[in-house]
Amino acid sequence: MAEHLFYPEEPQKPLRIEYNGPLYDKGDWDQYPVRGGWRTETGPEKFSLRAIPQDLRDCIECWLYFGVLCYVFGEKLEQNDFLLRDDKQYLTTRELNKYVENAKDWKKNKLGERAILIVQTVCEQLSRYKSILRDEMKLAIRLICHALWNISVKRDGPQTKTGHVQIWLLSTQYEADQLLKHGWCPWEVTKARMTGGGVDTPAYLLQLVRKKPAWDKKTHDLCKKTECVVNNIKDGEYATRHVTEDCACAHLQADIQQLHTILLEGGVPLLCISPPESKDDGFKIEIVRKRSSRQYVAISHVWSDGLGNENGNTLPHCQIQLLYERARRLATDKEYVPRHTGGPFGQLHTGASRLAHFASSQTRGKDESVLIWIDTLCIPHQRDVRSLAIQRIREVYLDAYRTMILDSEMRQVESQSTPPLQLLLRVLYCSGWIRRLWTLQEGLAAKSKLYVLFSDKAINISTIADEILSKIDKGKILILQENVAFFAMAVWFSFFKHTIDYASKFERAVDVFTSPFIKGGLTKENLLSWNWYNVAMRATSKAGDRPIILAGVLNLDVKEILDVKGDSDEQKSDERMRKFYSLLDEFPHDIIFQEGPRFEEDGMRWAMKVCQFLDEPRYLGSAIGKITPKGLQISTLWSWLFPSHVAFDLSVIDFDEGQRAWERWLAEYQLEDATTTNLCVFKPKVKVELKPEGSYGIILMETKGSRPGGLSLCALVELQTDTDGVNYARYIGVGTVKGMSDFADLPEDGYLLPFGWDSLQKREWVVG
Repeated sequence: MAEHLFYPEEPQKPLRIEYNGPLYDKGDWDQYPVRGGWRTETGPEKFSLRAIPQDLRDCIECWLYFGVLCYVFGEKLEQNDFLLRDDKQYLTTRELNKYVENAKDWKKNKLGERAILIVQTVCEQLSRYKSILRDEMKLAIRLICHALWNISVKRDGPQTKTGHVQIWLLSTQYEADQLLKHGWCPWEVTKARMTGGGVDTPAYLLQLVRKKPAWDKKTHDLCKKTECVVNNIKDGEYATRHVTEDCACAHLQADIQQLHTILLEGGVPLLCISPPESKDDGFKIEIVRKRSSRQYVAISHVWSDGLGNENGNTLPHCQIQLLYERARRLATDKEYVPRHTGGPFGQLHTGASRLAHFASSQTRGKDESVLIWIDTLCIPHQRDVRSLAIQRIREVYLDAYRTMILDSEMRQVESQSTPPLQLLLRVLYCSGWIRRLWTLQEGLAAKSKLYVLFSDKAINISTIADEILSKIDKGKILILQENVAFFAMAVWFSFFKHTIDYASKFERAVDVFTSPFIKGGLTKENLLSWNWYNVAMRATSKAGDRPIILAGVLNLDVKEILDVKGDSDEQKSDERMRKFYSLLDEFPHDIIFQEGPRFEEDGMRWAMKVCQFLDEPRYLGSAIGKITPKGLQISTLWSWLFPSHVAFDLSVIDFDEGQRAWERWLAEYQLEDATTTNLCVFKPKVKVELKPEGSYGIILMETKGSRPGGLSLCALVELQTDTDGVNYARYIGVGTVKGMSDFADLPEDGYLLPFGWDSLQKREWVVG
């Protein structure tokens, strides 16, 4: 099942959805339930859904799968094309392409109109029969509907999705559970659901075979949907690895004194690797100063893969040899001559880059040494000079001729036998590199010079996404793969958006992206929001690293962050975040809707202590609030302002005194005999006790759900003073608010408020 996502290649691990039901009778689709015997002529079911016999359940599956195909393709359809017989009988879509590849026939026979109509109808029926259909069969039905819908949109123009279509063509918990069952990280699964969106992305991932080195026994048992911790390292437990497990070669030591000298003089140290002069010699390393006349390769790697060293600036000889061989090829081979595909001056840039590439090769003459930068050998351990090196990391990757990503799982994948789309998806969803915090700024700074080392060679992964979009523009990607390809490109874009040239095709495509992708292109105002999301989505062993990377990717003064001291890691992390906020004048006001620990002093309670998601990953909007000594200024959001006595605590309603208080509350607001109401229920995420004489505000997060009856995120604040129309308030916490039209759905806890959406106002708040 879902082989169409890989066509013409075969998936490595095809989805196998068993099917033992009947074939469709090719009669009228709407009347099939009557012919099948589970509905009456007038429409109602003859049986309770819970009591429908198995043979009729099989008929319903046939109706919603093969019936759909017959409805769209008519007499042309051979149903056996969608069945695979092995030891058992399975569904397959390997032949789907021959039914959809001819665009002229599609248009001529108006297949798009039929496809849209039947998908809308089937998605309604999925909601009706979801309790009796097998989960795997629902997946099969949704995948075929997803494919037909996307083809129709591509060929016949945009279509309006009904609510049922929106629900059923998105990824669901079933696919997430299947990915988790097969060893995927909860974080990867969350990302696949959030940024892939459609049901096809997790279906594609489920058909990939993960390729890890034999030594990698790590599991994702302790990972969360907001963070992958499998590559976190505990102090004192790190082991530097050799290229092969049976190797015991000696380490080569970087010149520590030279490292210090170059850094203290304001320079950047590089590692010069020279090959052996004879068979009896080994590779030699030397620390030299970075100069504009010599090109170098920067290494970006995952420390848990074993290429780091906690105890000194040394690496095994075998690793030095690997770095030399791969970096030299990347810097000198004709295969890696630069080319630029984006923008109106792409050919001009390509020509200039080629000249520089060959000129550099010529000036080297017989010098076979290679310059690289790798943190293990170029960042000393002594604190003061280490701080200097870290401050210059962004410069290192900005100026590097190439950046080479070393990731243990990617190094098991052969690039030549793997389609570019799959390479991109593997980097996005399978690599440890994409999940780590420190590699974020390295990838951002490297821009289009980012190469992933696979088992056979390095590939420029940063240009694959742009090339995919170019192929989509030119119709060179198979229509059945186009949606997966587009969203693979979009996920890469979401992590590395602001490094892309504004002339790039990415900028022309941004308006079609959905959350968390920014509408209308990158602006100064949403740069902070985007990078907050990126940093919060990455994992690190130390929370105190997060403000360093935030400052680095925003081009703030990293030195001020690094100079912060603390008696403990927790205190240092807190103080670094405090310093980070002090470097800013503004901040996205959606931060008040994020869950997590906050500072406790006046004026700072709005501010998160850690840039990390503790609940669902959520992109901060681009709307900005001004940071003032008294708090974050917010002026564009809707809110309620009310005295505490109007809020009724629903948790006490079952007690005698609570029942009497409830009756008094109803009488006070004339609700004793009300058949319809205009009320709201506020439910805080943490325990809250409203002060008897206090005044409070509920500030609403503006979303699609911010409507009467909808469930919306909000923040609770306690009013302190009101001066010249500005409400100064103390931040309390995050919650949800929902409108209520009657008492039938009254929850067991929360605060019932005697007003509704129509009383919302835009007020000026300073939340501290």
